[in-house]
Amino acid sequence: MTVIDDRSAAHTQESESPVGLPQPRLGRQFLTVWGGQTISTIGSALSGIGIAVYVFVTTGSLAWLGILTAVGTLPVLLTSPFLRFTDRYDRRTVMIRADMAAAIGPAIALAIALFGDIQPWHLMLAGFAGGLGTSFQVPAYQAALPHLVEDEQAISRANGLVQLGPAVALVLGPAIATPIVAWWGITAILIVDLLSFAIGAGATALTKFSAMGTSSDDDDGSNRAAFAWLRGHGRALLALLCVMACINLVMAFFNLAFFALAVDLGGVARAGLAPAVGGATMVVVSLAMGSRGVPDRRIRVIAFAISMMATACVVAAIRPSFGLLLVGVVLALATMPVANAAVSTMFHEHVPGHMHGRVFGIRNVLGQILYPIGSVAAGLIGARVAAPAMTEGGALSSSLGKVIGVGADRGAALMMLGAAVGLAALVIPLLTNTALTSLDAPSCDGRPSA
Repeated sequence: MTVIDDRSAAHTQESESPVGLPQPRLGRQFLTVWGGQTISTIGSALSGIGIAVYVFVTTGSLAWLGILTAVGTLPVLLTSPFLRFTDRYDRRTVMIRADMAAAIGPAIALAIALFGDIQPWHLMLAGFAGGLGTSFQVPAYQAALPHLVEDEQAISRANGLVQLGPAVALVLGPAIATPIVAWWGITAILIVDLLSFAIGAGATALTKFSAMGTSSDDDDGSNRAAFAWLRGHGRALLALLCVMACINLVMAFFNLAFFALAVDLGGVARAGLAPAVGGATMVVVSLAMGSRGVPDRRIRVIAFAISMMATACVVAAIRPSFGLLLVGVVLALATMPVANAAVSTMFHEHVPGHMHGRVFGIRNVLGQILYPIGSVAAGLIGARVAAPAMTEGGALSSSLGKVIGVGADRGAALMMLGAAVGLAALVIPLLTNTALTSLDAPSCDGRPSA
């Protein structure tokens, strides 16, 4: 099997900076693996949407969709004690084996669909099995990025391009997955998923990774050592993780409110237009970051991105207008890849290379753990508090209702305004906490300067 490791053959026509200096090179190694993983991400997203559509059409139950969502978050939490293996073994090997493991669930589901009578619980278990592999593959891929780029200064560009897969999936997912299920059934969507896994694993297998850094004497390769580093030298990053976890909690309210507003204002026929337009914006922003990278003052970049998300919430909620909702979602989703790329770049810059896998895994766990809690809370608050408050004669109908409109459907707008307040409040520690602001000054030994 041919192995790609020709750095001198990497893209010779890289883009140049405004002052004429060549941009740091991404290199052929990164572009090969990134291309495969981007296709794999898109395939997995199509599969997730297609399975959700199939289950809902088959059962007619939103409860099943809720179960699918809840089960999908479990693998990240259950595998967290074993994330040490992403640093203990070669990351290329971990990625390949994790992709193969993630494909087992869809493969079994495909066999059942071809030769038996597939049920929703089969798909739920297949998704759970696939999630187990993905929960190892994602931190291993994130940890591998510094060993793939040709120039270590290009890591922010690499993190920008990594956001492209989810962005493209957001645009294409609703438009492609539903017709595939409608015309060819669940079998076709599972085949697409498996093909995308094969492409991702194949691209990784064809690429040789640079050697990992050596571990220090105080690192025994355990999760406990990674937590100890975060509580000590990495305390600024731990504070950032807490802020980002809270942002994800608030975004659960945003997502639910956005879905409700899209259906209420645009109708079922136009509801998918809003995420498609927002996804197209994410594609443009991701490509721009892939060309230019993330600005150096990354904490301020994150604070600006969160401020723009808060502004977007106000724009989307201030009037019952589908046009304003489109403007709001464009503003919100345009800043999302910027914030994600900035956070990932800071982790690459500050965390010792031999801990990347574990720390990125911890980051994923903390990011995921509050989201389902926020989703449940948003549903309850929306139904029992926000909607009644905005109905005619409700607690806020005669005050805030004069601004954003009255009616139970404006409860989602009230939740959107609540998300704006929550996001705006989280900007404050990003700009005032000395530990967090110290992250804008990378040190040469991989540790925050705080």
